Amino acid sequence: MMNLMITDNKYYHAPDHPELIELESNLYLTISDQGAPGGSAHLAAVQALHTSAYGVKSLMMKEGKDFIVPILEGLWWVDGNKPVREVPMEQWYWKLLIRVPDYVTESHWERTKINAIMDNPLIQSVVLETINEGKCVQMMHNGPYDREQETVDLIEAFMKDHNLVQNGLHHEIYISDIMSTPPEKARTILRHPVRKGTT
Repeated sequence: MMNLMITDNKYYHAPDHPELIELESNLYLTISDQGAPGGSAHLAAVQALHTSAYGVKSLMMKEGKDFIVPILEGLWWVDGNKPVREVPMEQWYWKLLIRVPDYVTESHWERTKINAIMDNPLIQSVVLETINEGKCVQMMHNGPYDREQETVDLIEAFMKDHNLVQNGLHHEIYISDIMSTPPEKARTILRHPVRKGTT
């Protein structure tokens, strides 16, 4: 049995202009911390999360429910109401995500974790959780991460034009491998959960 999460066009595809979509609840392995993207804590968490996802895949394969491990995602935020670009990267918070099929249970994860922690103690910090973002405005960002603000500005302009306000965390889906893709060739879906404004 092959899970088809990676063919979820609405979730893993976005145009080069802002669009409004609505998502259902999804199940993820997640790990949270603080620090600069690409810093030691961030990279260690990426490794722990991938190890966790492939551990779950191995267990589910034995049960005849194999799946393709999806790509990495991240939620990002800062304390207070300051724009992210005004806060030093070392003070950014993040939650890294990898989707897993909805037939993965807490029992499956606990069994996986017991074995995986011996190889990487950081896996103790990985949790299985459901996230429901609902309505979102999203757009594909092409190019370096340090130019994402240009795409965010377009998303926010679309939100203003449609009387929408942000209703969740800034969400990034790394279509390109963050470890190996040259910055100028990177492709990243940027997604903001939204709700109707009050006016």
